[in-house]
Amino acid sequence: MSNAIKPICVERILVSLDSSPHSFTALQSAIALAHHYDAALKGVFVEDTILLSLAEMPFRQEVGEYSAIIREISTDEITRGILVQSRWVVHTFQKLINQTDLSGDIAVLRGRVSETIDSESEECDLLILGKSGTNPIIKRRLGSTAKALVRRQRKSLLLVEEENRLGYPMIVLYDDSQLGWTALESGRDLLDPGETLIVLINDEDPEAFKQDKRKIANWASAKKINISIQNYKPRSFERFIQQIRGLKTGLFILPHTQSIPQGQLVELVLEKVSLPILLIRTENSTR
Repeated sequence: MSNAIKPICVERILVSLDSSPHSFTALQSAIALAHHYDAALKGVFVEDTILLSLAEMPFRQEVGEYSAIIREISTDEITRGILVQSRWVVHTFQKLINQTDLSGDIAVLRGRVSETIDSESEECDLLILGKSGTNPIIKRRLGSTAKALVRRQRKSLLLVEEENRLGYPMIVLYDDSQLGWTALESGRDLLDPGETLIVLINDEDPEAFKQDKRKIANWASAKKINISIQNYKPRSFERFIQQIRGLKTGLFILPHTQSIPQGQLVELVLEKVSLPILLIRTENSTR
């Protein structure tokens, strides 16, 4: 199967931006991958119409994130706040792009955040965004926008957290399917010369594990890359996650599937792993 399968083709990257530290890390990752793929890069900042509409409600008050002080808010205040954020994002995007030889532009749009990003991503091959938004309390769980886009996205998706950068270890969750092999090939494509690709294989069925291990070893030999095969059982997969907890650089690549048990493992990785996570999808993949 692997001979006929290629890595994801990325010619256009869309990065979703806001004023959060997660978003800044997403932009840095987008620039790095745009260099790797020689891809055009587009940033998008969405002025949230839901947030603006809340200011028009009769109970328009907010509680300070740190002070717990309750105060009245207005549409003008929210509009000014969004304008300040958008200007900072545009300035940061342009500043970083100008330091490279990349082709990039940024758009400021208005609408429902996840729906607008999803619509914009139809013209891209890879969507990149922070796992959480501007809430400083939520750092390790998916924010509402990320959850919505993971659920509805049809393109490959990279999720990043604050201060967690692309690098090594590079880990691929193996799945003997077309999508799974595309994930493997995508890992190989991103691998630097001399580095090692870690491949996780389910060993619950000993005979299937032997066959999968042989397939992967033959594939790696043909591609002339270094691999490290690590076995796991779905019911104890969280033990592996514990081993990589605390790492600040790396990349976890997964076929974006909902099949059992792979889909459950994908959900676990999204919730527990702080490394950048690349969810591989193709035009022919199904949910």
